[in-house]
Amino acid sequence: MPAPLPAIVDCAVIGGGPAGCSASSWLAQLGLSTLLVERQTSLCSSLDALRYPQDWLLGHPGETLAAAGQRYAEHVLRQPAIHTRLGSQPEHLDWQPHAGWTLHLPGGERVNARSLLLATGLQPRRPSTLYPQSPRCARVLDAVELTARREQLPVGRVLLLGGGDNAVENALFLQARGHQVTIWSRSDWRAQAHLICELEACSGIERRPAEPMPSAVEPAGETVAVSSKRHGTEHFDHVAVLLGYEPEPSVWLQVCDALQRAGITAPSHPWRDEPRFAELGLFVAGDASSRLHPSVQTALGDGVVAAKQVEAFLRPAREGQPPLALRRNNRQIIHISGLRFGANLGVLDFEREGPQPIQVDAEVNLGAQTIVSRDADIGHVLDYRRVRQIIIDECTAEHTDLLEALLGKLCTRLMKLSGVVGVRIKVTKLEIFPDCQVAISAECGQW
Repeated sequence: MPAPLPAIVDCAVIGGGPAGCSASSWLAQLGLSTLLVERQTSLCSSLDALRYPQDWLLGHPGETLAAAGQRYAEHVLRQPAIHTRLGSQPEHLDWQPHAGWTLHLPGGERVNARSLLLATGLQPRRPSTLYPQSPRCARVLDAVELTARREQLPVGRVLLLGGGDNAVENALFLQARGHQVTIWSRSDWRAQAHLICELEACSGIERRPAEPMPSAVEPAGETVAVSSKRHGTEHFDHVAVLLGYEPEPSVWLQVCDALQRAGITAPSHPWRDEPRFAELGLFVAGDASSRLHPSVQTALGDGVVAAKQVEAFLRPAREGQPPLALRRNNRQIIHISGLRFGANLGVLDFEREGPQPIQVDAEVNLGAQTIVSRDADIGHVLDYRRVRQIIIDECTAEHTDLLEALLGKLCTRLMKLSGVVGVRIKVTKLEIFPDCQVAISAECGQW
């Protein structure tokens, strides 16, 4: 039986790969209690199959990534401030302004966390036309499956779909072991130059660069049938779909559901750090962020960055201040509502004859400000008269065909003002139709 969890932890980290382990280790060393949840039964299990020597990790030449992953896992498990749940993942999540995040784990276990860090990594891209999942065909492999099985594959005819490092390296590996290899890329080769040179020098590999992908990949008895307009129907013993990776979405969908139930617009996917989500105690690290080139080295570093972000978010609460999501009284926003004037705007003939009446509503976010209880120097604040004049000047300086372009001009100009961290603009055309008004709004920056 796993040790019981505390009622509340400072941070729940979802994903026990290199980024999650790195972040958890740093959080613990920063004095923060941490729950690390990993759906596999061991940490860094995604590295288990990578047993070939590598020289990418500085200071560990010739070490396999599997061995490196084992060291990372052992380091994390030795730290008492890190609670783990292995072979588990949240069934669903909740978020509340006063309580933070609640993780509902299998078996009715529940834990509250002041912050949530997603380090859920990547999954291979599996286009349905190329990777049939129903019925599942064991002869069609993704990148993870090929890595795990390539040394045991019976010698035969193999098709690799992809043109990056992974596809080219596997083509060379399999050909050297006696396979009849075809490598097929929808674009020119994207691999490293030395791999492309080796590929071009290897006469035993059939190369198909810059060709449209097959229209269908289907099980056919003891082979796989691959159909394309150029080559007709061909049969291979194995097909590997090596078209890259994408962030794993399952926990992100739970986050979206939790935020939407709380009335908050959820982040897009894949998503990067956005200040408005940091206020909710929501962070992302490693390959899940699509921020850095996917590798163990960058994932480790990104885990450190994420841990420091979490610590900065939690610091006010540890000092007795309310959570950032509740400390709204020091955020200042300039509101300009119902500003009406004539603008040179529109693509219709009559709109080019002279100014058209529009209405502009604007919000300018100045972010956190010192609370002022007495008169202050106007030079220390953003003068709303200046904001008003900028809006009028941008809308009247020249003729703009599209309302969308005018919104872009306004957002760009206002975001350049000192101290501005976010802009919301709504422009309404008042007389374009006799029976209605038309408006378009835009939002940029931090909200």
